[in-house]
Amino acid sequence: MKDPKRLFCAMLAVLFVLPVAADSFADIRKKATTKGTVLGNAKITGIVIGDYRSQNMELCPNTAYNKVDLRVNKRTAYIESEDGKYGFRLVFDGIYDNRLSRGDKVSLDLRGCTVTRENNPERYTVSGLTAENVVSKEAGAPLPSKKRTINTLTDEDVYTFVTLEGVEFMSKQGSYTDIFERMAQCTYLNHYKPTRPNEYMDGWASLLKDKENASVYMLVNTKCTWRRDGRGVPKGVGSMSGIVVHTPMRRYGGDMGRYSIRPVDVGDVLTIPWEEASSYDIIAEWNWNRNYEAALKFEKAGEKRRAMRAEKYGDDRILPDVGAGFLFTDTSAGIRLDSDYDMRYANDNAGMRKYGCLRLEADVQNWLADGKGLFAEFSTEGLSGRALSFDFTFGAGNHDINNSWGFPAEWKVEYSTDGVKFVTAADRIILRSTPYTEGNVKGVGDRSVSYDAAFGFTEHSVALPASLFGQKKVVVRLSPASNRMAVIPADPSDDSIGGVISPDFKKQLILRIGMVSVKALR
Repeated sequence: MKDPKRLFCAMLAVLFVLPVAADSFADIRKKATTKGTVLGNAKITGIVIGDYRSQNMELCPNTAYNKVDLRVNKRTAYIESEDGKYGFRLVFDGIYDNRLSRGDKVSLDLRGCTVTRENNPERYTVSGLTAENVVSKEAGAPLPSKKRTINTLTDEDVYTFVTLEGVEFMSKQGSYTDIFERMAQCTYLNHYKPTRPNEYMDGWASLLKDKENASVYMLVNTKCTWRRDGRGVPKGVGSMSGIVVHTPMRRYGGDMGRYSIRPVDVGDVLTIPWEEASSYDIIAEWNWNRNYEAALKFEKAGEKRRAMRAEKYGDDRILPDVGAGFLFTDTSAGIRLDSDYDMRYANDNAGMRKYGCLRLEADVQNWLADGKGLFAEFSTEGLSGRALSFDFTFGAGNHDINNSWGFPAEWKVEYSTDGVKFVTAADRIILRSTPYTEGNVKGVGDRSVSYDAAFGFTEHSVALPASLFGQKKVVVRLSPASNRMAVIPADPSDDSIGGVISPDFKKQLILRIGMVSVKALR
């Protein structure tokens, strides 16, 4: 019989020499709660899919109306399991604790860290990390291949690196962030004096569509210097990659969909070809960013060029610059061309394209009257396809704080084949004001820039059914969905949708339309 004392010592030696097996990502997920769980003896091994040098890891939030916490991006990393099935968002305590590069294979000791589960979609964050939690790191690991279409994304894909197949940009003019540069974070793109940006805001989105008429927002922070580099966005159809996230963006309207995608760098996007191509055929499009003569062409009044007055054209209708159809309003709005932000360059710190949008100005009550709105009329006779898409960009106001509130905040898209009976296709699209600076609101008092004030126009795509093919006339209406009012709250962090527009409320709504496009999915 062996000496029991010697056997015990041998067992201890084995325990201290052999490595402790890492927990699986599934094991750590099971321990998470919505309130957060402090981990005991826990260790994971995985592949880093973010990068500490990237400026696009996380939305940097406002901490005051004129201040953004840029540390949030620098403290955030992402890691996925070696098979690519699950991922975690990692939040380090300090910006210098995070030195994880994309492709690092790392072992993390999570003792004392907190894992938190969030729902809708289900996703997991490990916080409280320091540099000491990184036990080992080996560069050069290949990222697992994970290909998806927009409709096949699931909650298990959140915080993993995914390649989306068959996607294209909805708006192929402008840049990755079509914004008013004077509100953005300062980089060499927009540092021109004396109009250096005020750095009030961060983060914007552009919309990607695919071959199934699905769409997803691509998120880009304004510290990313590739976002507006003069080349614009790729014009073709292809694949792009990024980290799947769920990031509500207040300035964009709040809800960014269940999933969004965040490229780590511009190389993740440039796998989409530059050559122009699309999965869609344009039926009718009003897009003043490629209307370089800056002209509106009316059915009756003819061509109206450049700095036209805000005239009222009654029952006249605007002709498209591509395809056939009519764009019109029954709100008695004054109509003219105005500026938007669809530039490839920062353009001396503004990013504004003169005559790049349609400006409609009318009393807000005219828009709230039953059946009133902006209409796109077209024919689908002889056309076929799998579905239709109604795409548009819009914003409100004109940079003046007094014209940046008092308008309907919730809008809807409806369609009809007779112009009388309409069916709802989308019932809550949030209209945000264009950027404004702090000032005195008449009859209200001094106000700061709301956390909800937009950078620029927001992009939207509404799917329409295939039953609309073969119709002599199709009418799509964009109009207020309710009388809920956009306000500028006394506390800029409060919700800017407050109160209702009463029947006796008097104010002009300045509605700005960047583009309207009706497309057929082949």
